[in-house]
Amino acid sequence: MRSKTSALGVKKIIVLIVIAIFSFSSTFAYTDKELESKKTAYKKVIKVKVANKLENISEETLQKILILIDQFILKYKNKKNISDSTKLQKIAILSAFKEIISEKLEDDFWDINNIFKEINKKIEVIMITDKRCLSESCKLDSIMAQLKQIPQLSNLEFKILDYNEDEAKSIMKKNWITLLPAAIFSDNNISELKNYLKETNSWKYTLELWTSFDPTAKMSEKGFKILDKKVIEKIKNNSYIKWNKNSEILYLEYSDMECPYCAKLHNSWVLTSLEKKYWTKISYSLQHFPLGFHKNALPAAEVLECLAKQKWSESYFKLEHIIFKNKNSHLDFIIEESVKLWANKKTLEKCIENKEFSEKINSQQQFWTKMFWITWTPWNVLINTKTWEYSVINWAYPLSSFEDIIDKLLK
Repeated sequence: MRSKTSALGVKKIIVLIVIAIFSFSSTFAYTDKELESKKTAYKKVIKVKVANKLENISEETLQKILILIDQFILKYKNKKNISDSTKLQKIAILSAFKEIISEKLEDDFWDINNIFKEINKKIEVIMITDKRCLSESCKLDSIMAQLKQIPQLSNLEFKILDYNEDEAKSIMKKNWITLLPAAIFSDNNISELKNYLKETNSWKYTLELWTSFDPTAKMSEKGFKILDKKVIEKIKNNSYIKWNKNSEILYLEYSDMECPYCAKLHNSWVLTSLEKKYWTKISYSLQHFPLGFHKNALPAAEVLECLAKQKWSESYFKLEHIIFKNKNSHLDFIIEESVKLWANKKTLEKCIENKEFSEKINSQQQFWTKMFWITWTPWNVLINTKTWEYSVINWAYPLSSFEDIIDKLLK
């Protein structure tokens, strides 16, 4: 059905152009100097002839007509077997016809050459990173590959800068960029990215990459950021920790109990593999980071805290495993599973009703957001408790990503 309609549209285009060219070609003659005035004269006559026909043609088809007209104009400009006066006459008729259609659409349309230039133009994006950043999020290859998959960005060209270069620092300052990696676009006329491009004060657009590396932070010789010793102590004093509590590596997982990616991370057996490989060298702590759009997230976090208070810290991690394994964060299910872990149901429900731990969870969430720039879950932080160095893995990455960073932290 569409091809039939399209064929009819093309026929209308050809008919209109033929009417324009041949109905008036014998009526007017002019010189090059008279082109503008003759075009105006043609325009008045053509309007009378085709006005009604244009009313029945869609906007999309009218735009196609404009492209065809430009092709005809180009053809007559290059034609050698006709006189100059005839050549200019044909071009004037086509130009008049083009103006009529443009006015009908109440818009200015580029000629065909500019349309081709626009289609084929190369878009340049500036990518800024820091070679000291060792996390997965700082690896630009995957980011650039994903951007090139967008049809509108097939001709995308990247300019890669390191934070230590003066140009990179200047761009970051002008565009309010504080975290890396960063992607800077010259315009936001990209439909697939429009909702993710943020305008800056220098008329540029930064692509939201949810990055976390602060190049101005204090760094160790190995390229890791360094925590204050007091922060590590605060974490240990306010967290449930399993495996070896005095280990060299502390793995903090900031999770939302309703988060499907958090469940994916747990069900991939990354934790079990890390415990087996590093044994006495690593400890693990689940940290609450309930996201606002997950209605079950905060209540589930509160149940975990209430259960651990009533029973023991081991139950905290057992319930965490049950929730993620079943991918079920509904309150009734979690309470039922807590009772199976020998919790007193009435005491548990009272703890939840009184929101005994909601303030603790919310205040910690605010603190960690500022400390580790957490924006989604899972957000993994690996800390060397002896050197105070740390690194972030901000997604459900495979085991190898964790091993790479842990091995470097242990060196």
